[in-house]
Amino acid sequence: MPQSQDLFLSEDNEDTRMEPYTAPELANAFEQSQIGKFHTKGGTGFAGEDANIFSDRIRLKRVEVTGTSNAENGADRVADGIPIQTKYYPSATATVASAFDGDSGHYRYDVQLLEVPKDQYNDCVRLMREKITQGKVPGITDPQDAEHIVKKGDVTYKQARNIARAGNIDSLLFDAKTQTITTAYVFAVTFAVYFAKRTWQGDTTEDAIKGALESAVLAGGSTLVTGVIAAQVLRTRAAALGVVAARSGVKALSSTAAGRRAVEQLARASLGKAVYGAAAVNHVAKLLRSNVITATIATAVISTPDFYRAAFAKSVSWSQFSKNLIVNAGGVAAGAGGWMAGAATGVTIGSAVPIVGTVAGGIIGGIVGALAGGWLGTATAKGVMDVLIDDDAKRMIELLQIALEELAADFLLSETEIDDLGKSVKSKVDQQWLRSMYQAGCHNDSDWDRQGFAYNALEETCFAIACKRPTVALPPPEVVASHIHTLVANGITDQALSKLIPTG
Repeated sequence: MPQSQDLFLSEDNEDTRMEPYTAPELANAFEQSQIGKFHTKGGTGFAGEDANIFSDRIRLKRVEVTGTSNAENGADRVADGIPIQTKYYPSATATVASAFDGDSGHYRYDVQLLEVPKDQYNDCVRLMREKITQGKVPGITDPQDAEHIVKKGDVTYKQARNIARAGNIDSLLFDAKTQTITTAYVFAVTFAVYFAKRTWQGDTTEDAIKGALESAVLAGGSTLVTGVIAAQVLRTRAAALGVVAARSGVKALSSTAAGRRAVEQLARASLGKAVYGAAAVNHVAKLLRSNVITATIATAVISTPDFYRAAFAKSVSWSQFSKNLIVNAGGVAAGAGGWMAGAATGVTIGSAVPIVGTVAGGIIGGIVGALAGGWLGTATAKGVMDVLIDDDAKRMIELLQIALEELAADFLLSETEIDDLGKSVKSKVDQQWLRSMYQAGCHNDSDWDRQGFAYNALEETCFAIACKRPTVALPPPEVVASHIHTLVANGITDQALSKLIPTG
């Protein structure tokens, strides 16, 4: 009979795969934006900035975000070498007025372009002409140059206001668009990792590509859903409270020389540039907050299919759901921790290796750390849970083994035929098949019904195997009689013969 270990089935949650680096990469991407400020009084302006930054990057412009430095009258960003100041107010009058000094009345931003809401552009140009005519724009005397100073934003004031708020079409669409960048990144990395893994396992190039694409699509889809939900949560005031809680812990860590260096290295890995002191503490605190949010949502996303199977489809048990949830949470949390440790270490190594550099070192270190941490965390959590709870798959395989033994006996399968049956079983039985088997007995938790499901599902296979047997024709009676006489002649007694051919 085929043994249960021969029916090896992956217990990975293949249809909800999310890689360990997904949650921390999402969190890091969020901290490159100003989403944490969207809930504040000036949230519409921050949302307008982020929307226009994204549009520039989609157009493949080289964008450097400079507004976070809080330099007085400094540009919000520099796109292809052009400094830009973004202003989003409810009216064109308020938008233009905000760009002029309250005391002198002069334009505050020197050579910077003034980016305004898309729907206010024409009025803002008219108002800027008036300011130039009044001599309020130093170095500019021709009112027609207003069009060269005022830049039309890519979103209207209303769109920017909606983007700053959670739970509306504009913010959801914006999140979906911005998360495509991280999703594409995760897709590419996942494809590379799984293509290499399958190649090392001996798969053909075609099979390796197919399997890697499936894994990448699943990882990318989960990343997109997680990113959109997390972005909506990060717009709320409740998310801001997480920064306050995280900041106290980061401050305590940075009170020692080693801790301070670790915080600064992590901030450098995340931002791609060196920051120190309070700036590093604040950034790492926000990064931790975002990691907690993305990790929690990631765990919920990859556990949703199991919840549906347990609550509605009845194809997995609640104990299996609980086990998978804990294993998933352990892997995601360990991946986030591994990303942070790996990114900080990567920056240190990268700074010492000129060819690599700090930015590349942080990226590579983060991925390696997340993979190592995530896989180790998953394995550890699963090892602990395996001691406490058996997988549904293990239980179904044990019942399948009994059904196979009954089929082998009922169909008088030979050793060679049993091998053929084993090959057929390995090609048919997968996680979905086992879930269907579990579901067959869910109404009363009947293992008898599940065993019957397996027997009935494979009975046709056994019949097909039996049909391949050559036709057996019994020998004529006289031939059998001749052999009996030969046996008697060779010393077989009547008593022994009666045991071979019972009568009566």
